[in-house]
Amino acid sequence: MAEPPDHRVVVLPWLRRVGGLFLSNWLAITLGRNILAWRAMTAAELEHELEHVRQWRRFGIAFPLVYVFESVRQLLAGRRWYHDNRFEAAARDMAARVRPR
Repeated sequence: MAEPPDHRVVVLPWLRRVGGLFLSNWLAITLGRNILAWRAMTAAELEHELEHVRQWRRFGIAFPLVYVFESVRQLLAGRRWYHDNRFEAAARDMAARVRPR
């Protein structure tokens, strides 16, 4: 597994309602090195978000645009904008590497 990047996790329970307006089954959003979640995360969930921190580091401030472009590309191909987004697939792959305790 890749070295965990420098990051900060902030848990704000009120975010659950706000995020639920956009994605019904969401837990966290990563903005740069900051992970905002509405509850504490499991090790696998944290690893998912840490992959997004790595993606932010790789693409810099262009990451939101690259992410949206990838989602649109998936929609135009008749696939699911979130689940089939390559950035989400990479994050799921990293989370799957975490062994349950």
